[in-house]
Order: sequence, then C-alpha cells, then structure tokens
Amino acid sequence: CPTGAIHRERKSGLVQINAPTCIGCKTCAESCPYDNIRMVQATNLQGRSKVDQASGLPILLASKCDLCQDRNGQPACQAACPHDALVRADLSDIGQVSQWAYRKAG
Repeated sequence: CPTGAIHRERKSGLVQINAPTCIGCKTCAESCPYDNIRMVQATNLQGRSKVDQASGLPILLASKCDLCQDRNGQPACQAACPHDALVRADLSDIGQVSQWAYRKAG
C-alpha cells in the first residue's frame, strides 16, 4: 500500500484497512493471495455514493472483513448463522480446532 492504509495488528493478527487513508489504487486487492480484499463504492454519511467530480465515476475504496471489531463478541455472520457453519478459531490451539471439527451433528 503506497499510503500505509492496510496493516496487520500486532496483537490480534487481524489485517485492517484505514479507510480515510485509502486512495483506491487497488494494489492491495490485486496483491491479496486470498482474494479477500474488494473494491467497493465509497459512500457519504447519508449513504449516497461518492463520485469523482472530474470523471463522474464512482470512487472505489478497499474493503475486507474486519471480524466486526466494533461489536462486542463474535462476528455478526457467525452469530447469525443458524447452522453453526461459521467459526472463528485459533488454528494454533489444536484442542479448539479438534473440538469444533469433531462436534456431534445436531
């Protein structure tokens, strides 16, 4: 990232994008080996799409899952999944991983 908008948190390991710093160059989206970063239309506080005044084209910014860091508890998609198909696990904790992998089918 030429502006340093994308970084990995030391403590959590979570990759985050600082939206105000993002210039929409697409470098991170094109370089992500997991294809997890998407370019999305920027919106204003009223939810309207931002448009480049010179070109008239929508302004795009990098976006990715942030695991609902602003929520207390688990990510919203995991909390809402009625089938227990989404789990956030620490892969270095083999006990946690095996407990989930070998859980009894409901």
